[in-house]
Amino acid sequence: MAKAKVPKEGKNSKSHLKARLEYLQGAAEYFQSVSKFPAQAGAAITDDATVVDNGADEPFAPKDTPNTHAGKPISASKGQGYRIANKTLANLSRVSISHMRGVSLKTQTRLPVPVKRSYCKRCDTLMLPGVNCTHEVTNASRGRKKPWADVLVVRCLVCSTEKRFPHTDRKSKKLKERKDVSQPQDQTDVP
Repeated sequence: MAKAKVPKEGKNSKSHLKARLEYLQGAAEYFQSVSKFPAQAGAAITDDATVVDNGADEPFAPKDTPNTHAGKPISASKGQGYRIANKTLANLSRVSISHMRGVSLKTQTRLPVPVKRSYCKRCDTLMLPGVNCTHEVTNASRGRKKPWADVLVVRCLVCSTEKRFPHTDRKSKKLKERKDVSQPQDQTDVP
């Protein structure tokens, strides 16, 4: 007796998962941009504020309030609150990317190539060129004679991991496409 055929999933059956992945990616980009540019993103961090871990809804307290963390006083030097908040937001970005990867693995949903290339696989940091990663094109051939051997090396400055991608143009056009380009359109219309 033959097995019953399992009906195929519909075209948009995983739309809620794709929406969740897009939301997590957007959240990671937002947290990274806020941690990088707090004044432009509208963060209300001033020089006279420090981070207080007291479990309250307000993450920042004025300078003159007594601050303690695990029984030790927190110094209220200028800029310390900004640095702690900056690090916290960068870590939230990493958590969002980690969740995005976990959701895609558990649901067996493929992430688009630009999304996969936009974060570090080792430390889950969102890679921003010039900020926390460097881009370099290398060619290991002798004298760089083989242009198809160019490799884009993206180095994460947080964990020093290198990602290598082929950096060449796409393969040549198919024979049919080359013939279509070589023949002008008005010659084919002649009776």
